[in-house]
Amino acid sequence: MKKILALALVSLLTLSGCTQNTSIEETPDTSPNSDVVEQFAVQYEMKGTTSRGEPKNDTFIFEGTTTDGIITDLVFDVIRNKGLEGEYSKTDIMGYYMNVSDATVEKIDDDFKITLTSNGYDENYIDGQAAQYMVVATHESITDTTTFKDLTFSSFGSTPENFMGVELEQALIAYKGLAAEAGITELTQDTLVFELLSAHGLYADSTFVEGKNRVSFDGINGGRSFGEQIDAISAHILASNMTLEQVYEMFKTVNQHSEPIMERDTVSGATIAFVGDFSRMVYLAINGEIFEGVTTHTTTDGNTKVEVVTQGYGGEIETHVTFDADAKIVSIEIRDANETPDIGSVLTKADSKFINSLIDTQSDLENLDVVSGATITSNALINAVKFAIEYNSGL
Repeated sequence: MKKILALALVSLLTLSGCTQNTSIEETPDTSPNSDVVEQFAVQYEMKGTTSRGEPKNDTFIFEGTTTDGIITDLVFDVIRNKGLEGEYSKTDIMGYYMNVSDATVEKIDDDFKITLTSNGYDENYIDGQAAQYMVVATHESITDTTTFKDLTFSSFGSTPENFMGVELEQALIAYKGLAAEAGITELTQDTLVFELLSAHGLYADSTFVEGKNRVSFDGINGGRSFGEQIDAISAHILASNMTLEQVYEMFKTVNQHSEPIMERDTVSGATIAFVGDFSRMVYLAINGEIFEGVTTHTTTDGNTKVEVVTQGYGGEIETHVTFDADAKIVSIEIRDANETPDIGSVLTKADSKFINSLIDTQSDLENLDVVSGATITSNALINAVKFAIEYNSGL
């Protein structure tokens, strides 16, 4: 990133539904050889929608202590719906569907009914490619002799009216992590189901136990539940004696959406994508404000190129907006972006429909519709053009 020539420290609450609360406090010590100890604390809120289109807010909490610049104490958490009904920590094993399995055993008359889920990723789940799976297995009257192939498998969200069945071969892939957690060497169609339920504590002393429980299991590259992966990130930061600046760089370059999940092994036990919220959270701890605005401009053959930084879903987006001698935008080029593949990245690719719309509606950007499902990316690009227009008008 080029040296910042013009600063525009802005509140992301206005730009993309974000607020932040930061503080840095130094503990003074007048001893000649004393360590410099500082506390940092950030609460960064991102508002948006869930994958089902429901409103949400996530508050990223990042606080701790540095000694001579090295992070020596750290609390890292993500709270969903903080201060609202239904608040929970996504680092709690009950808080997020990632490499977890829920089991329910219900006794009806003399029968035991079970529901057994598995949620995670596997590179072979669909046509040899990595894919997320959320599979539900049921049986109305389970016994000690019920085998894996006797279960009915469906995708999460399936209904009797719209049943989305899952083939046995796919189910064997989806439940192999749970099987390993239960101590089963190899899951087959003839594996007894009570062996799987033992991992949840719902089968003991040769009988089924009524109740409900969730367990996590090893996913790709050892990644377990979301919370355990956040803990793995914190442990990596502390064990590596990292500074806040190094953590910021890690969140910008490691475990990006563009990197296949199978290749995310830099941080042991963490394969989640380091979305832009992670880097913004640490940037706030370092600087106290999020930067958006013009970094520089160049003029060649009568055309002026204005370089702008805004905040997208995946982090910083660097946009180059070129004006002709009449202050008309003639091209928009995205030079640096890490938006979600097939969602935000569709907008940032060269000569995209959205980029052409920005050029066509440059005099009426307020009426340009954002793209559903890519609101943050849309607003980041619109704001980049606004910054460029304002800056260019002052030259």
